[in-house]
Amino acid sequence: MRSWLWLLAGTALLPFTFLQTTIPLAAWVAPVLLLRFTRTTRARWALPALAVAVAVGAAISFRGAFPGDRIAILAAGAGVLGVVPYALDGLLGRRLSGLPRTLVFPAADVAVGFLFSTGDMGTMGHQAGTQVGNLPLLQSVSVTGLWGLAFLMAWTAPVCNELWERGFALRAAGRSAVIWVCSLAAVLLLGGARLAFDPPTGSTVRVAALAPNRAADDAAAAARIKAGPRSAAERAELRRRYYAPALDDLLDRTVTAARSGARIVTWSEAAVFDFVEDGAAVVAQAQAVARAERIYLQIGVVYRLPRERSPNVEIRAIMIDPAGAVVWNYLKTSTPLSDGNVPGPGVVPTIDTPYGRLATAICFDANFMPLIRQAGQAGADILLLPSSDWAQVTDALAQQAVLRGVENGMSVVRPARRGTSMAVDHQGRMIGYEASWFTGDARTTDHTMTVTVPIHGRPTPYSQWVGDAVAWLCLTGLLAMTVAAAIRRFRRTATAEPDRATEPALSAG
Repeated sequence: MRSWLWLLAGTALLPFTFLQTTIPLAAWVAPVLLLRFTRTTRARWALPALAVAVAVGAAISFRGAFPGDRIAILAAGAGVLGVVPYALDGLLGRRLSGLPRTLVFPAADVAVGFLFSTGDMGTMGHQAGTQVGNLPLLQSVSVTGLWGLAFLMAWTAPVCNELWERGFALRAAGRSAVIWVCSLAAVLLLGGARLAFDPPTGSTVRVAALAPNRAADDAAAAARIKAGPRSAAERAELRRRYYAPALDDLLDRTVTAARSGARIVTWSEAAVFDFVEDGAAVVAQAQAVARAERIYLQIGVVYRLPRERSPNVEIRAIMIDPAGAVVWNYLKTSTPLSDGNVPGPGVVPTIDTPYGRLATAICFDANFMPLIRQAGQAGADILLLPSSDWAQVTDALAQQAVLRGVENGMSVVRPARRGTSMAVDHQGRMIGYEASWFTGDARTTDHTMTVTVPIHGRPTPYSQWVGDAVAWLCLTGLLAMTVAAAIRRFRRTATAEPDRATEPALSAG
């Protein structure tokens, strides 16, 4: 009966481990309690109960972020995937002992997360994102990517359970615990040393990150302009009534920011809307401002295509240099659940400027590690990441953006429409935070974040040569442990020797 209390306690913590309302410590503690439950309860009861618990925790985390039917589907999927590391721990771990037994769960956890990240959601909501406030710990991702941090977090559960099963007798389970403690201490020590001895130095640049005027944005959204073909006269009227106010305001604020010292101005994703047939007009106006103010100006535009069926929009980030030339016209790569956008080719652009090498991607793109790694491999110093969120996911998306910046050794400037704008340096220090979309007066609030950003990043082992090696190592290690467990079982069966590793080590307490 006591084991079910561990399930209840772990389930209570699950909603705080990803997406929204996160508590960093909960992401470490919840797996400890849930693994305790699965190790002290028969699998035929434990795994279905755990699947339900994970689904419930996911549904609570998804609250308000998606429609109810979508939440049910996502929560059910989370329940199925969430059980896999616990099932493999029971299947393989009981046939191993010592240190190898503690490695099954974290290897499986990383393997599942890695395989999931190759799908449409990428790393969105991954529990490692909850740790972005722990700067010494965060530095580990510059070497191993997200996967090394994820492994360390998941490894905590079996190590604590090894101690728990032996009444916290260090002599009985000491080697695993000592190796885990030394690993965590080394990560924290080296991360702290990196922060202390290699902080950002040298020149900086003033960057202004603009989201559209909320009143104008709300008015355009309330108009519910339907997709489909329109005449030139219809397009002109819709643009005048709903799109021009936001554009005019952004151009005026861009001039103000430039005259206040900003050398780079970047708008949020979907800062302005227009029809693709007339799209050159928006760019021409922005070019005139960039040329007059001698700034690098990146605009965020959604172009409506003349068709009703999805995909029926193009989501673009267009960079204009001080001479007024368009140096990139980036089409959003990812296709989130409801954007209905045409996917881009998945090539991250870069440009050398007096203010470092700049790169860009758009919002949800930051959930895809290989995509953003292109910028790291190209030696980008600053990633401009225009975004458009909604309240329930803005923090989770920002967390992933921070991880991508530290992984690739570049600062990130993330202006967000309908979300929280933020900026961090290449080590994850917060250098800008602007949440007025949710708190300010829609009529008067200026949704502008101005930050001073280091112009030099740092090439990282992850971006240059490690990549996803840790994740692949976990997959390979999991396969090796499967083979080792099978061989051990075969040998014991052949010799008719009882497999003591399969006997429960302790009571269910």
